[in-house]
Amino acid sequence: MRTPLLPGVVLCVVSVASVLAADAPARFNDGHDDPRTAYPVLSRDGDGACTVEVLQHGFDSFDPARATLDASRQCPGPWSKVVLVLDGKVKGRQYDRIGDIEIGGVTVLRTSTPEPSRQGIAWQVQKDVSGYAPLFTRTQPVEMHLGNVVNATYTGVFDVRVALKFYPVAANRTAIASADMVMPLDGLHEDGRDTVGSFVLPGNTERLVAEVYATGSGGGCEEFWYYATPVKKDYFCRAEQGPYREVQVLLDGRLVGVAAPYPHIYTGGWSNPYLWYAIPSPRAFDIHPLRYELTPFIALANDGKPHALRLQVAGLTEGREGWKLLPSLHVWRDAGSTRTRGELVTLEAGQATLKNDVDERDENAQTLQSRWQHRFLARGRVVTSHGVVETTVERTLEGRVGHRWTKVEDGDDHLDVDWRDRETITRLQRGRKDSDTHDQRFGLVGGIGTRDVGGQPRLTTTISIHDDADRETRRGAKTSSSQTRDRFEGNAGYFTKLARDQRDATASTRQDYRRASSDGSCFQRTLVSRNGRFTNDESADCTKTH
Repeated sequence: MRTPLLPGVVLCVVSVASVLAADAPARFNDGHDDPRTAYPVLSRDGDGACTVEVLQHGFDSFDPARATLDASRQCPGPWSKVVLVLDGKVKGRQYDRIGDIEIGGVTVLRTSTPEPSRQGIAWQVQKDVSGYAPLFTRTQPVEMHLGNVVNATYTGVFDVRVALKFYPVAANRTAIASADMVMPLDGLHEDGRDTVGSFVLPGNTERLVAEVYATGSGGGCEEFWYYATPVKKDYFCRAEQGPYREVQVLLDGRLVGVAAPYPHIYTGGWSNPYLWYAIPSPRAFDIHPLRYELTPFIALANDGKPHALRLQVAGLTEGREGWKLLPSLHVWRDAGSTRTRGELVTLEAGQATLKNDVDERDENAQTLQSRWQHRFLARGRVVTSHGVVETTVERTLEGRVGHRWTKVEDGDDHLDVDWRDRETITRLQRGRKDSDTHDQRFGLVGGIGTRDVGGQPRLTTTISIHDDADRETRRGAKTSSSQTRDRFEGNAGYFTKLARDQRDATASTRQDYRRASSDGSCFQRTLVSRNGRFTNDESADCTKTH
């Protein structure tokens, strides 16, 4: 019996989605089903949304697609929700590609693509972009970047259509409670390991949040940074600090925020695209941004002068590149004043503690046990027209990696990795204490191995991924909470030295997603595929037990 992903819920199946394979093939054939994920559908045709077509483009080079967005004229606000919908098609042969959509210079979606079949596939990404609502209130330039190479061998052109769906305020839909401003950084400079820009903060700022899309990519070591070892030789990904990475934010040279990056796996990843043809790994199509509560530092930056913001990846070996860091600032303003005042009361940034133990006693294999932790604390006050607000940010990052690999070129490589990123933001005003806690735990267990089968090398991959989050919000005496559980399991194999139609490729994959809230709402969906064909797609409602 499977252990339930969340306690205290009863499962009620309400629908079975889409067409399923009556009998999955014994191995991959020429085609496979369109890829899909188990996440909830955010927007459907006929649900009252006002739609704005943003752009449509066939990506066959590194040139971006450009458009102009005038959403507030076509779909006047106020809005209760805004959903971005990306529809894509591709056929032929092509690698996975990574890209982003910018509106007014602000990244609103970071995504990667599926790998196609010769017959062609289609996929869709939906993302709630309500937090970017200030961008949609005026005419804005739009750019989508999706660098691609098309030639005689790699023939796949990514045909992409992007739309925004605006939901009006109604009896059961309240207006979006977003920041007052969403700003890009000025003079942005990036070099593959850090990003630097400047900004001028409004004088009446009362809350400040930085958002950063952080991805290691490019097919090199930093795409698989969690594999890195401190050994001096005999491994493809070496780094002095091993697999330790964290994304840091510095304000005028001062460390003001830390976060754990997510180990994104794109659809060509782990040397085995057969794993991801039907179900991509968690977050592959919708790469989540890291968020940093910078409110304790407002008093250092609301003087009307330019200030420098630097984003950097700690743990990265000197001179190595491979990271893309895309930032923006979300600003809440005090409508009752033209200038807030304040002070930074406490800052305990500290240093990460890191321990890497390498065991090379086995002449055929090496092992690494790695652990790290970083604690961060900041407290600041802002004097507003509605009183003094004291904000405290407490964040703890923890990581653990168990890694074993054989020394031969086509041997075994096995990982057991866990990360935790826990943040509590506390606000104290006029004797009332409010808090928000976001506890993220994610990781993977998996391995890649090559064996001789009938005189031919066969690569086999197994992987299990977990991506969990718990949220708790306290507003005075009232408490609300939510839990999210995302699980992916898969195994796949193929003969590596044979032509594609002779590889005898097989794969079995499964994704279980569930989200439940203290208000009783709950959603669950399970996807199962075999050799590129879906054999189960089951959505469900959950009701809380009493």
